[in-house]
Parts: sequence; structure tokens; C-alpha cells
Amino acid sequence: MSDSKNELTLSRAPDGAATPPAPDPGAAAEPEYLKFRVTPEQFLETRRGGQTVYVFDLRDSDAFDQGHIPGAYSLPMDHVEPNLHRLPFSGDLLLYDAGDGLTRQAAAILHDNGFTDFSFVEEGLAAIRAAMAQSKDEVNYLALEPGARAAKVEEVLNVKVRDFLARDGGGMEVVAIEDDRVLVSYQGACGSCSSSTAGTLKFIQNVLTISLNHEIEVVPVDG
Repeated sequence: MSDSKNELTLSRAPDGAATPPAPDPGAAAEPEYLKFRVTPEQFLETRRGGQTVYVFDLRDSDAFDQGHIPGAYSLPMDHVEPNLHRLPFSGDLLLYDAGDGLTRQAAAILHDNGFTDFSFVEEGLAAIRAAMAQSKDEVNYLALEPGARAAKVEEVLNVKVRDFLARDGGGMEVVAIEDDRVLVSYQGACGSCSSSTAGTLKFIQNVLTISLNHEIEVVPVDG
């Protein structure tokens, strides 16, 4: 015999499906910024696929120096709000921490200040690294043979960089790959453009570093 005090009776809809309980009007609404929360796997997918991606590490600078995701920028939590005006307002902003709740705080600040193109992971750096190790889509640059490294560099440049340069009448060829350094020769308009050694160079380095999971230095040389 069942205990009537513990017995749960569900009312039934006409089609026989259980009718869900009515929402509790007194329950607190979920904060809107939580819609920007993603899993470590989704974080990595955006990091791989985005054209312009900025990854921010919210841990303190000492923790960042001890190890971080390749291509990440150090942005300690107490620096977020004072530096909102310096954050890119376009592109994908990805946030992670040590799994200690800092990303929620940062997400609330970004949401309150009108940012919409950002995502954050709650599980922390260790969970992201575990997802990277398990993913078949992530590149391990150091594990590749020299020929495979060169092929991957060319693949990334073809997919994410060369079309960008071509819009302004420029181009770029890889001259050599020396361990962590990629020597390139700018062509066309890029050869005479001052940004090719500044903003554009930083963009190319960031794209290669994120795509290859290794800190890459891009060095322009004379064609």
C-alpha cells in the first residue's frame, strides 16, 4: 500500500501526456546574462569558428603567467569594469576563469553595459583543457611533423586571413616556419601599409595562435 503523504499524482492532458506543474510565481527570475553561458565544448567551437575572437582570462596575473589558453588575454576580474571602454565591441568575446564564479560577475557587467557578442564558461580552465584534449577538432601544433605544421599554417591563413587581406588589395606568403615563428612576406597593398606591422600583424598572430593552440610569432620579412 502506498503512503498517501508521499504519493505524487499527475493530472493528465487529453492526449495522455503529463501536465507540467504550474510555474511558481514567487520564484526568482533567472538573470538575463545567463543566456550567454556556454559549455566548454561550445566555447571551443566558437573559438575555432569565429572570424574575430578575443579570449579573456579573468584569473589574476600570476595564475595567468603559470598557464593559460593559447591566445588568451589576461583580464583580472577587478580590471573588467574600469576597462570596459577598451574592450572590443564587435567580434566574439570569450570569458573563462578558474571555476570560481568570476565569469558570472563579468557577464553581468558586460550585459548591463550593452555587450551582446560574448560567451562565458563557468566550469573553469581545467574543464576547457579537458574538452580540448578530447576534441578531434582541436589542433596540437607541437605534436605535428614539420610538413604537417606548414600545411596547417597555410590552411588557417587560407580560411581566415588571406580573404581579409585581399579586401584591401593585399596578400601574404609564408617564407619559412621556424619552430614558433612564421616568417611572411606581404604583397600588394599590404607591403606598403603601416598597419601590416601593427594591427594586421597582431590579428594574424592571434588567428594562428588560437587555431593551432600554440603561441605563434609572425615575422614580416622583405619579399
